[in-house]
Formats: sequence, C-alpha cells, structure tokens
Amino acid sequence: MQLIETRIISMSGSAVTVEFIGEGNEMVSLTMSNSDGNLNEENAIAHAKAVMIQLATFDADIPARGSVNRYDALSNGNFEAGDGSRTSGSLSATVTDRS
Repeated sequence: MQLIETRIISMSGSAVTVEFIGEGNEMVSLTMSNSDGNLNEENAIAHAKAVMIQLATFDADIPARGSVNRYDALSNGNFEAGDGSRTSGSLSATVTDRS
C-alpha cells in the first residue's frame, strides 16, 4: 500500500482511531486503547505507526490466511536484519478496500 495520508478520526477517553489512507482507495483503520490517557493529538499517529510495525511482524512464523505464498506466510518482513527475529504483541486493525 502506497501511503498518501494518515489522520486521527476519533479520539475519546477510552480509545483513539487512526486511519492510514493509501492509493487505490485502500485504508487501514487502527483503534488503540487510551484508558490511561497517554495518547493525544501529538503522539497518537506516531504510536499507531509503531503498532503497525509490530502488526507487520506479529507471529509471522505461523502461516496466515490470505498469504500470497508459503514464503510470504513464513517471512517476518524484516529483510535487512537477516537474523529471523520478530516482535510479538496483541493488536487489531481493519483493512478496507473502498473501491
């Protein structure tokens, strides 16, 4: 996805939603808990980007539904490290094709 815009679409006391808009009407919407009140307009997008990096490498050694091929399913997405390391965490995101 070629990113063309990133924006905060919702900010409440308990959650913040950030949208990543791409070419071809692709959109990833990420809702993050804000129960501790640490996210604000200045740091929410940076935090969402960090979450997306974690999401891209989360449990990459487990074949996922929708992978292009076995190599894609097993890849950790970190082609520069060459050490097979990965990051794990609990995340959720919604990917929408608005075409």
